[in-house]
Amino acid sequence: MPTTTVLVPSRHALAVLAAACLASACASVDLSQRYDPPPVLLPQPLPAPQATAPVVPSVVQAQPVSPSQPVPQPIPPVGAVPLAQPSLPIEAPRPDAHLVTLTSPLDAASVVPPARSSGSGQIDALYDSSTRVLRWKASWSGLSGVITGVQFHGPAMNGETAPASMIWPGPFGPRYEGRATLTPQQAVDLLDGRWYVNVMTNTYPSGEVRGQMRIVR
Repeated sequence: MPTTTVLVPSRHALAVLAAACLASACASVDLSQRYDPPPVLLPQPLPAPQATAPVVPSVVQAQPVSPSQPVPQPIPPVGAVPLAQPSLPIEAPRPDAHLVTLTSPLDAASVVPPARSSGSGQIDALYDSSTRVLRWKASWSGLSGVITGVQFHGPAMNGETAPASMIWPGPFGPRYEGRATLTPQQAVDLLDGRWYVNVMTNTYPSGEVRGQMRIVR
């Protein structure tokens, strides 16, 4: 049986064969006038960044305040101007400011010298400084006998004696009301607490109960 020989082409032969095939293929391609490839766009440089103004936040502007005194005043030295004293509220005068109330208890211990009596009493008076009129009411009880006289005495303080400055007219019961216009000096002594009331009886002719007039209001 005959022997078959296989020929292996060399690399050079393969290259020549590939070139021939490529040339024959390109010769058969139809490059007509309708073929219009798009132009190739080259990369363009980027535009330069535009400078933008910085954003300034809105700020509320303060308004100037006009001073109360546009012209500054010089400050005087200390002690040159006396400090203003705070003004006190002015009180309206009371409608009864001219009336003065006086009172006094009557007892035996206030008599000079003290009397040994269980008697007691009370006197309340109202003095009008605008007219110098004195009005009073008095009462007593527990006296040792009949009243022989009642008098205002002055000027004298408690524990002192003085002559009678006003004699009360009788008669005298358990209560008494009187009224009299005082002299300016009598009014001064009364308001100074230098008047006293002395009640005299048959048992105690110099006084059984006594009381010093005192201002209540």
